[in-house]
Amino acid sequence: MTNPSKIILTLLSFIIIQKSWTQQAFDYEWAHHNIVFTLKADFKPVTNTADEFTADGDGMEFGIFPFSDASVDHSNITAYTIHIAKSLELEQLDDVDIIELNGLKGSYVEGYKEGTRIIVLGFIDPDSDTNFFATITFGDKDNVAEDEAVEILKSIRKKE
Repeated sequence: MTNPSKIILTLLSFIIIQKSWTQQAFDYEWAHHNIVFTLKADFKPVTNTADEFTADGDGMEFGIFPFSDASVDHSNITAYTIHIAKSLELEQLDDVDIIELNGLKGSYVEGYKEGTRIIVLGFIDPDSDTNFFATITFGDKDNVAEDEAVEILKSIRKKE
């Protein structure tokens, strides 16, 4: 095989490998609570029960958990979310904010613990007595994972 043929073969192999690494995203339906969210193809469900949905991806973990507490509403979901974040014993809280996600109201706390970035999202379904919190963890310096975490959070919605 000549050098140009080897170079072309190497380039074609690289392109094929590169395309296989490009990840597609898929909607997951948490049927127990009619919640839908989008995860990259590398995520594999670990637990899918009425009490929790967890999935692991390449360097990331995602979990969503229901809770019933009639005293939690849009006026105090931020305090509840901070309480959940503190229970995880985060070393530092970097960001706290109120959000509205596709008809769901809530807030998030971002912090880190032992080199792991942790995002805690608390949200309420105004049409139900069931509320939720979600967690996403990834390496503290992983900017790609941080962007992916934002996309996951923005994708959480009620099934229509």
